[in-house]
Amino acid sequence: MYCLKPANKEAAPDTETDRERWAPPVQVRGDIARSLMYMAVCYGFQQPGGIPNLQLSDSPSIENREMGLLSALLKWNEIDPPSREERLRNDRICRLYQHNRNPFVDHPEYANLIWNHIDKINRPASHTNVKAWVNEFHYNNKGKDCNEFVEIIASSSTDASRLRLVLYNGANGKMYKKLSLADEIFNVRNLGAGFSIYTAYLPLQNGPRDSMALVSVNGGDVVEVVQFLSYEGTVKACDGPAMDIESVDVKVYETEESSELDSLGLTGEEIGGFEWTKFIGRATPGRPNAGQRFVAT
Repeated sequence: MYCLKPANKEAAPDTETDRERWAPPVQVRGDIARSLMYMAVCYGFQQPGGIPNLQLSDSPSIENREMGLLSALLKWNEIDPPSREERLRNDRICRLYQHNRNPFVDHPEYANLIWNHIDKINRPASHTNVKAWVNEFHYNNKGKDCNEFVEIIASSSTDASRLRLVLYNGANGKMYKKLSLADEIFNVRNLGAGFSIYTAYLPLQNGPRDSMALVSVNGGDVVEVVQFLSYEGTVKACDGPAMDIESVDVKVYETEESSELDSLGLTGEEIGGFEWTKFIGRATPGRPNAGQRFVAT
């Protein structure tokens, strides 16, 4: 797999590489995911001689023979379905070499049947806090990152000066930026109906599995983590106000092919019942999202 999809930047200049992570080009992420899924089903059960089973996990560990990130691999399997080249390679390997097939190339839907039920059991549901919540954000697009923003809505009964937005790097679980909603970076607009909208344009990590926490403070002490969201996987915070808390994945995501006018945001008829969706070419920073009404449950 390493020879087929080189990881070093010199051999593969279209990879995403920094000091903490490597991500393959978008067009082969599904290939990588299905290769790891194949390894998991071949070597994940009943290994002889007490050899540990290979597993997929959102907390991978060499010692425990856990590979991942599972949530990212599931997304890669969806956004990069098997190509003609990958299917032909699967045929050749079966016919000429191993005499077996990678079932996830033939049936990529098997991945969700095997692993998605684990995701649904272990992760809490994400419900909108009726006092304050992250409402929309944009973090990735084709070419140079542009128009990245975070939008927060707070009720008039909430002291917004006590709210903080804390951004977390999923590669190490550590926060990389903290902002008060009272900071000048936030543009504030009264929406009526007892709510105000706070919008800040700022650089965001491109994923996978980066996150943001909305917290309420009293003096210098955190009294409540109002919300801890992530995209492209879950994050367990290693420091800051969300320390030791696992994020809730919004389950929608942007890619390097997204437009600077795309965003991820909430939509729905009632507060508390909003759902995350991807707005393609319809980002609305500083305004309510398409299909969104502010009616308390």
